[in-house]
Amino acid sequence: MDRMPTELDLLLAAELDHARDMLVMMGDELASDFAVISRHGLCLQAVDIVGQMLGHIAAVVRAADQGEAVEAIGMCELKAKLAKAA
Repeated sequence: MDRMPTELDLLLAAELDHARDMLVMMGDELASDFAVISRHGLCLQAVDIVGQMLGHIAAVVRAADQGEAVEAIGMCELKAKLAKAA
């Protein structure tokens, strides 16, 4: 169902995008150090996954058709959780 995203929706989505950008920059910086990668590789993968989740959630928040935005999510677990409410 189409709806007009509110100003709050757009601000929330922008903040989620900003948080994602900060995570990406941090992850890139940490991933440039081989010692960090070898000791904390799984944690760095988790940072990447959280960034992806934030991006998908931001897209749903700002979408006119939130159900369609949920269907476009490529992360199966997140998609399944959100599809219940979409």
